[in-house]
Amino acid sequence: MSEPFYMETLQGQFLVAPPGLTEPNFHRTIVLVLQHDENGALGLVINRPTNSEIDNIWEVMTGTSLSNEGVLYIGGPVEGPIMLLHTRAEYSEQQVMPGLYVSSRKTNLSKLVSEKALPYKVFSGYAGWAEGQLDAELQQGGWLVAPASPEDIFSMETSDPWKSLCQRLGRAVLRTATGQDQIPPNPEIN
Repeated sequence: MSEPFYMETLQGQFLVAPPGLTEPNFHRTIVLVLQHDENGALGLVINRPTNSEIDNIWEVMTGTSLSNEGVLYIGGPVEGPIMLLHTRAEYSEQQVMPGLYVSSRKTNLSKLVSEKALPYKVFSGYAGWAEGQLDAELQQGGWLVAPASPEDIFSMETSDPWKSLCQRLGRAVLRTATGQDQIPPNPEIN
């Protein structure tokens, strides 16, 4: 039996669903990879807001009310703990990339949510891949990979962040291939 293919970690990068991906859980999604190693991968879909406010889930979790504004995001199809992406190292359980952290412990969540000016996003559920599964999907062209930054995470409030990121990826590919940001209007110039 051959060794499974394992590529370099994609932790801290985006997986962007290609336009042809029709699987309902990942159609037009952007997944931030939180962990990716020889044991598998874990990520959060960052562009699936719900109609639920954070204070609704907070009251269910803690029995106390919360007067923060913000929406709850569907982090993926796998049920799991509530997770927060944030920028405060002292309340983190894992660094995703420099300046971006994730937490799921109730004590850390309480501290983070009580700081109203803090940029954070709250997620229910996550995306998970077994050992070698994400690597195989990537080899088959199942995902596009894009660099991510904390600014990308917290400023993705456009009407269609997936489309915006795909356009950004397309321009990068075009620039690499042709040295230009746009296809010239005269095809003979190509």
